[in-house]
Amino acid sequence: MKRKILSQEFIDRTISGGLKGQLTLLVAVISGVLLFAFIVVTFSGIALSENGGWAEQMWVLYNNFVDPGNQLAQESWGNRLVVSIVSLLGSVLLGGVLISTISNIIERRVETVRTGKAYYKSISGHYVIIGCGDIIVSLIRELHRIDPEAPVVVMSSRESEKVRHGLQASLDREEERQVYIYFGNIESMEELRRLNIDKAKEVYILGEEGDYGRDSKNIQCVRSVGRLKGPAAAGHKLPVYTLSERIGSYSVIQKLALSDKERAELKGIYFRPFNLYENWARRLWTHYTVEEDEDRLYDSVDYDPIRLSPDGGLQGNDRHVHLVIAGFGAMGQALLLEAMRVCHYANYDDAAESGSRIRTEITVIDRDVEPLKQHFMAQFPYIDAIDDIRVDYRNEDLCSSPVRESLVQWAADSRQMLTVAVCISDPDESIILGLNLPGEIYRSEARVLIRQEMQTDMGRIIHNDKGRYRNVKVFGMLEQGISKSMLLDELPSYVNQEYVREGFIREMYGYMKAGDVSAFAKGKAEAAGSWMEMEENMRWANRYQVDAYMTYLNTLGYRVMRSSHAAGKAVSPEDFRKALDNARLSVLMRMEKYRWNAERSIEGWKYGKTRDDVHRIHPLIVPYHELAESEKFKDRQVIVNLPYLMAIAGFTIVIPTNVIQSVVED
Repeated sequence: MKRKILSQEFIDRTISGGLKGQLTLLVAVISGVLLFAFIVVTFSGIALSENGGWAEQMWVLYNNFVDPGNQLAQESWGNRLVVSIVSLLGSVLLGGVLISTISNIIERRVETVRTGKAYYKSISGHYVIIGCGDIIVSLIRELHRIDPEAPVVVMSSRESEKVRHGLQASLDREEERQVYIYFGNIESMEELRRLNIDKAKEVYILGEEGDYGRDSKNIQCVRSVGRLKGPAAAGHKLPVYTLSERIGSYSVIQKLALSDKERAELKGIYFRPFNLYENWARRLWTHYTVEEDEDRLYDSVDYDPIRLSPDGGLQGNDRHVHLVIAGFGAMGQALLLEAMRVCHYANYDDAAESGSRIRTEITVIDRDVEPLKQHFMAQFPYIDAIDDIRVDYRNEDLCSSPVRESLVQWAADSRQMLTVAVCISDPDESIILGLNLPGEIYRSEARVLIRQEMQTDMGRIIHNDKGRYRNVKVFGMLEQGISKSMLLDELPSYVNQEYVREGFIREMYGYMKAGDVSAFAKGKAEAAGSWMEMEENMRWANRYQVDAYMTYLNTLGYRVMRSSHAAGKAVSPEDFRKALDNARLSVLMRMEKYRWNAERSIEGWKYGKTRDDVHRIHPLIVPYHELAESEKFKDRQVIVNLPYLMAIAGFTIVIPTNVIQSVVED
């Protein structure tokens, strides 16, 4: 043990170590020098003090050690020699070595902070971000907006100095002030432990951009975070929002059920996966775009809706939505899947002859569409069973003459509501293609969406254009790819609670109307508690159900806003119900059935006479007209509860001015 302590390795490790080790070594050396000098003086019979006691001898040695001026008090040359040596050692140790040690400690501390190796055990009530990617800046800004005083701890395996410089270049001083950067590996339990997970408010697992096996590592990190958090009381689970980069990985997560062991490991956390591409697809055509912007930058794909008239007839009965997706990468696939969830309309009748049915059309255009299609269909093998949507895959270039000729024909067809989504990953190429489509596209009412990974001045100019490009919008900016309102799942949690306890939504509306804040808050907490206790693979049906509400409201001639200041007439839930006669209700129920069939098919279910949850076989994936009356009740409740649900979530349903004028003219 003695040899180890005095070894060069031990000394080097101590000198290059932290504050505690360096100070301990310095104190040990000083104490050793003083003790050695005392032993020499004692056994040599040297009297440094007239008193002569051992305590006085030590005191004189100490005074000469810390103050060389005390040497003048010694008259004997032997005493002077001893105190001179002691004073010299004191000057070296307390002057040179102590100052060097303190300087080294400061330098090492600066280096520790700079390299992200400074950890703070006292941090609590903070947000944790694990990994670094394009959305980290917007995420930090959002967290700062919601909770400006809460610390944000970022752990990344990238060079901490580069991460810090990147954040400083994008965040203002107040936003950056609360950010702590740690260097660490997402796979290391020891380094994750330093994040004080058990004291955190929320955890965001982003993973490292470009990291091999990023999605798998993120899921493994979820389990590590679950173990670090440990058990939690009901209603106090730690939210863990986890990025899934690939659409394929994301779809797998949606389908998997956890084992008992895995559920036990995650007992204390609320696991919420998300995908940036799906987030954008849902933001384009659902109520989430209203939450982001009152003026609704992005029009629905049914921008001129097939509406039910007051007499029960259909306006625009012969029209249909046509979505063109140029580029079938991750964004194009996300748009296709979301369109298949929401594009179910009132003029499709599954009881009519198949050839005469009016279907939604989706055209996918890509130069490499065949291999991409095969890979996509392997992940979603039953989407061909969605009868009210027809998908055509064209192995062509958007710039080719046949495609441009088709675009001209589609834009000229008054029966089509055309939207062209340019999903090319290269931002410059995407802009060039999106702004140089055939002129007929821009002269028509067709909508054009241009994917841009970053928000630029060009994108802002396009958004504000009122002339040629009035119907052109940019989308897909990665820094805007995370939506806190979408992650919170407020509406889906209310939908789920209605299934848990029938009448919940009406009850909550009553509390809101009566101004009973306490009861409303209690009900909201009840819904959130039930939501968090569900397994993640069971939550998706509720999320996707609310995505179609905008389509249903459009069909009735309504629009939804966050405030009641929109142009038009506000519609209360009571007025909504009065106007919803049986004929209208039946049409919307049929639309909801199409949506449910599509959602189940996308999730990998297929029709079978006997239900099998393991192999995803369901006897109710049938046309609406074949459904038993007892089963139609579920579709009815979705529609009947819709206005009350939107009201308790803070939305206002209105009849737009143009719709009122249209009714008057009719």
